[in-house]
Amino acid sequence: MAASEQEPAQYDALGERYAGFKRTRGNAPEEPAVRALLGDLSGARVLDVACGFGRYTRLAMEAGAARAEGVDVSAEMVALARQEEERSPTGAVYHRHDATALPVLGVFDVAVAVWLFNYAEDPGRMADMFRGIRANLAPGGRLVAVTVHPGYDPADPDRQPAGARVTAGRPGARGTALVVEFPVEPPVVLACTRWDADVYEQSARQAGFTDLTWHPVRNPAPEAPGREDPFTAALVCA
Repeated sequence: MAASEQEPAQYDALGERYAGFKRTRGNAPEEPAVRALLGDLSGARVLDVACGFGRYTRLAMEAGAARAEGVDVSAEMVALARQEEERSPTGAVYHRHDATALPVLGVFDVAVAVWLFNYAEDPGRMADMFRGIRANLAPGGRLVAVTVHPGYDPADPDRQPAGARVTAGRPGARGTALVVEFPVEPPVVLACTRWDADVYEQSARQAGFTDLTWHPVRNPAPEAPGREDPFTAALVCA
């Protein structure tokens, strides 16, 4: 979901079409992994960075969080999240902020960043994202992130993302710029980056995280039950 200066334009333009696609059954293949890595949220204070239309912010409240706040750079996505909250109140609160200049919104036990870091425009801005999240976490707090798998190879036809298609890949010094197309009419097309693992790890350590663990994301689709998703990985930082 939205993060960098480029992202407001992408997501403001896509708005409801992207949210509608993600609401469709089976179009959030990372959700079981996110739920498992978050664990028991009873009484927790949760910050959802790059919240989009609020899927994981609401999930946190429904899982028993004492407080959940979502942040996104896209005004359109924040508006959609607030509309969803009005339709079905959970107590979630939403803000519009750029994740590269995230203010301290409070003290949180857990941060969630699903499809955030793959929108960092360069390693420096990724480090800014990690720093902003770390500044919002209580001592002992942790971050659960989902991003493009550092080992993803867009040239491999057997490694397409679940429910989407990579249509272009341009290699760079420490990652590959990708164009991802989602099958709706008209198609939803997003630009993001597959960063090398060391970009994430160095950025996280610069921000003060010391315990970093990569986790596979298993594909829940019936045609590939339990198979590791080659496009998606989770990173837990504490």
